[in-house]
Amino acid sequence: MAEEEEKTIRVVDRRMFTPEGDLRPGFQPDEASAPPPPAPPAEAPERPKAGGEAREDTPGSETPFKTIVRSLATTAYGAMGLLPDPGTGGTHRDPLVARQMIDWLGVLEQKTRGNLSFEESDLLSRVLYELRLAYVEVTRPPTPPKK
Repeated sequence: MAEEEEKTIRVVDRRMFTPEGDLRPGFQPDEASAPPPPAPPAEAPERPKAGGEAREDTPGSETPFKTIVRSLATTAYGAMGLLPDPGTGGTHRDPLVARQMIDWLGVLEQKTRGNLSFEESDLLSRVLYELRLAYVEVTRPPTPPKK
């Protein structure tokens, strides 16, 4: 037991970065053949804010959420025959696809309720309202001519 008490414990800091995020001077990876890992960015990227907090998007900026909503809406409008097909230039109607896109946006609205910024929530509700109205107009049977 006397031998164990005489041994000193040596602690070696093997971390690559200092607490400030700089590469530690004299850092050597454990394996000499391994390429050195990339240095951290000088400035940390801005994290997206949690839902409910206001975002300061610049005009014309697209968040991934807005891109998803617009993509699904464009697909629905195209399936209703209200937008030309980019490949052929013609229009075709597929009410089942349009209904599916509208339903997906409805599910997205339900599942994200309370977690979106005002702008995102407003965009989603307006798009759903307009799509639902357009769907009713497109799928409504033609009225017979009055005699």
